[in-house]
Amino acid sequence: MKKVFSLILCVVMAAGLAACGASSGSAGAPASGTGPAGSAADSSGASAAEAVVLKASSPAAPDSAWGLALEHMATEIEEKTGGRYKVDVYHKASISENSEKVMTEQLFTGNLDICLTPASLAAPIWSAFSVPFQFRDREHIYRVLQSDVVADMCAEMEPKGMKVLALVENGYRQITNNKHEIRIPADTTDVKLRTPQAKTSIAVAEKMGFQTVAISAGELFQALSQGTADGQENALATIYDNKYYEVQKYLTVLNYNWSPALFGINADVWNGLSEEDQQIFSDVFAEAAGLANEKLSEEDLNYIEKLREAGMEVYVCTDEDLALWQAQMEGSAAIYEEAVGADLMKRFTETVEELK
Repeated sequence: MKKVFSLILCVVMAAGLAACGASSGSAGAPASGTGPAGSAADSSGASAAEAVVLKASSPAAPDSAWGLALEHMATEIEEKTGGRYKVDVYHKASISENSEKVMTEQLFTGNLDICLTPASLAAPIWSAFSVPFQFRDREHIYRVLQSDVVADMCAEMEPKGMKVLALVENGYRQITNNKHEIRIPADTTDVKLRTPQAKTSIAVAEKMGFQTVAISAGELFQALSQGTADGQENALATIYDNKYYEVQKYLTVLNYNWSPALFGINADVWNGLSEEDQQIFSDVFAEAAGLANEKLSEEDLNYIEKLREAGMEVYVCTDEDLALWQAQMEGSAAIYEEAVGADLMKRFTETVEELK
């Protein structure tokens, strides 16, 4: 079922292009030297066979599931377009001030052509996925991803500047820290937790009982090593791939929320593609997303053991612990209502409940 789920995450998006407002492009590839990522036209009259170079980025490490997805996408785009398109990949948001927020803004403005970014940074509406403890399991999430409300959320991205071609797991989020073992909400009050640069993430962490400090992903390792933050929350794959175990002692596994990432292309670049190339890009993005999702969903248990072996003390919350967390976080949907919009939040919450 895990493999089916991982494939559905990308297939739903690939099949839903029309529902998300796909538009037909020009009769062929952009002319040589045209301007993805802000480049100027080549006045020297370069050969029509010269590759159009696109810039792609994610905040993740090269050997992470997200990093591997970008590399796979880049290789396949170049091969399947016969070299007409080439994708340069920049990991860890390295051309975006090491900030996933800056990276996402660059995609919208056309200073970056392709990105894989946490959905909540692309638009506040995606925070609807982050309500703590709303999903039973990945199969429940899969049913929600097939819903009309998610298709409509996808469609809202294109006017902002992003054509979403696939959804990639941002994973179940867990908590690490250097202070002491965290089992229940009462254990959080003296821990300064790093959060992403999103107001809803900060509000949820505070509701959990933490002190908070907003730090970009690119600066997080150093912040943890220097004690600017005591802890952080992320998916197991991110914790392991970014080697946070080198600067964190305690891991608490509580699966408190799941969120997607958007694998998208700048809308102007998309609209400049021929219909044939749009299909190539759609298929390649879906395939790359499927590889990342399969890796992420299958490796959760392996990551727990790897983190233990790396020296972390791991605590897996019991049902009794989780009952306390759920009570602490009751009413959390209200945190997201302003960002998501009351009507959409209500519709999303109702869909989640209906599909349990």
